[in-house]
Amino acid sequence: EVLGPRDGWGAAEGGTTGGAAADPENVFRVDTWAGLQQAVQGDQPKIVYVEDDISAMTGADGASLSCEDFNDPDYAWEDYVETYDPDAGWEGEASGPLEEARERSYDTHRSHVMLRPGSNTTIVGAGEASISDGFVLLESVENVIIRNLGVHDAFDCFPSWDGEAWDAQYDNIEVSRTEHVWLDHLTLSDGGNYDRDFPVVHGARVEHHDGLLDVVRGSDMVTISWNRAEGHDKTMLFGNTDSDRYDEWDKLRITVHHNRFDNITQRAPRVRYGDVHVYNNLYTHSADSPYDYQYSLGVGVESHIYAQNNHFRLKGVEAGEVIQNWRGSVIHEEGSVFNGRRVDLLEAHNAANPENTLAPDTSWTPQLHNRIHPAWAVPVLVKTKAGAGNAR
Repeated sequence: EVLGPRDGWGAAEGGTTGGAAADPENVFRVDTWAGLQQAVQGDQPKIVYVEDDISAMTGADGASLSCEDFNDPDYAWEDYVETYDPDAGWEGEASGPLEEARERSYDTHRSHVMLRPGSNTTIVGAGEASISDGFVLLESVENVIIRNLGVHDAFDCFPSWDGEAWDAQYDNIEVSRTEHVWLDHLTLSDGGNYDRDFPVVHGARVEHHDGLLDVVRGSDMVTISWNRAEGHDKTMLFGNTDSDRYDEWDKLRITVHHNRFDNITQRAPRVRYGDVHVYNNLYTHSADSPYDYQYSLGVGVESHIYAQNNHFRLKGVEAGEVIQNWRGSVIHEEGSVFNGRRVDLLEAHNAANPENTLAPDTSWTPQLHNRIHPAWAVPVLVKTKAGAGNAR
């Protein structure tokens, strides 16, 4: 299946077809990590069906691997913790031979758990298939579709110490310098491997997860539809820097519709530069969530979010917390239902943040979209149809 002709920004300028033109010899069914990595290579049109649940932490023989299997001979976690202990006199960012050994360990692990599809690729989960323990990187390619798949627990075995905090690098899915992408009916999560369960070392929680689905470095024309993002901190980041190094004023055009954000902390999405249409999404957060709530819509530098008919069910959250201003200036927001009633979320934000207000955005109106449902209809639609296993 290809993206519909009006289904968001991914349908612009020729649309997104993935591997629809694949010859029969370029249609694959895979059930191993090595087989999946091989099948997605190259820029020829191809369709790859993922069968069963595949872990990236498996060897060529199918045997399970651990983080220690990727250790450089000169690296051990215990030595790293001891060497860069501020209480023992270390100051600042980790450096020197042991940090270099960590970097070599990281590089080895990254190459093993990274799935890097070429252009003109469709990846489809067969039934309720999933991949875990690895990550998908769409970098400097175009025309890619990923549908009906679980992507869980992009676990960075080798986080670095920057002098104040631990830093992990893997996103479940990262779209970088890439155009024409359709991400549809995916379930994205930490796989129950929650950040709260990682130890506190040097006064900071060790980090093994980064983003859940990030679109960065001048990527463009992306539709993110009917997905479920659950149990995660930094969820969706669009535009990874406040600087203008990627010349993104006319890029980062992204549509986010009919997704379910369940028990996530922030960035749903956080936007810099892009024209981003965010409509008919369901935001839920419960009292027993493994992740605290911070905000949903992050208004960053030069961003233009058009938020429309979204539904929020956030236990213990005030309406003024939904939007957060990250050096932005404007947002369009309309038709929201918040905890059972119609609320002007921009007005609520400004009332709660009188020294950091936002103005209404009148710079653009989305043209590429299918039916926009009333916000009251969103919970039934999204709960029934979003996520892996529900693609038609």
